[in-house]
Amino acid sequence: MGMGVDDVEDRLRLREFRKERAQRYLEKRSELDESLEEVFDQRTLLALYELLNTGKLREVMGVISAGKESRVYHGVAGDGSETAVKIYLTSSAEFRRNRLQYVVDDPRFKSIPRDFRKFVYLWAKREFANLVDAYNAGVSVPKPIVQRENILVMQFLGENGVRYPLLVEEKFESDELKMIWEQLLENAAKMYRKAALVHGDLSEYNVVVGRGPAVYIIDFAQAVKLGHPLAETLLLKGFETLAKFFNKRGFSVNIEEAVRMVKAG
Repeated sequence: MGMGVDDVEDRLRLREFRKERAQRYLEKRSELDESLEEVFDQRTLLALYELLNTGKLREVMGVISAGKESRVYHGVAGDGSETAVKIYLTSSAEFRRNRLQYVVDDPRFKSIPRDFRKFVYLWAKREFANLVDAYNAGVSVPKPIVQRENILVMQFLGENGVRYPLLVEEKFESDELKMIWEQLLENAAKMYRKAALVHGDLSEYNVVVGRGPAVYIIDFAQAVKLGHPLAETLLLKGFETLAKFFNKRGFSVNIEEAVRMVKAG
């Protein structure tokens, strides 16, 4: 039985729709190429395109933050939720040397590659593992989504493409500072006692403050397990850094008491 006129028209419309969709995809891909090829090498781009092609990511947009060793982009996940896409650069010669101390005694990663690129992949994998452990322990962190080579995808902390501010970027009243400090203690305690982690670089630059205020802790690349030789030193250093910030803002905190509460509850 042959097709009717309506069937033919439907097929033509479907074909035209697919053609337009493919064209839009190619245009977006071209725009993405132009903006990213200036920063990232071909292997990084291929890993990013794999995430796009498999539906883990739907779109990668503008830069949220840019540093010497990584870039963070605003993205959209396959389910339509906003994401942060962190991409480590593979061209920093100092990268391995400065981070070896955090990896050497990590029981989860016994084999440490000498190849620089593979070490960057290990560093990204390690950060993602730390983030997963913290998230599963109930720590207020961006929800981890996926990691591929030197790319991490996680929940975007913000609304409609506008990120929430860092702790250092905002002015807070005394009662708000008290709430933020108490949330930091609570999250550090969960991290320490439930995830067996110490953040490693806790400061006003790695704390995001959302509505409420609600506190989120970010950047887990330097986090270490409790058995690591640097764990206790890093725990104390983190609270010394935060105490300095809070004291400057007029809210007095006690470092020794904070560390005791984190360890003992």
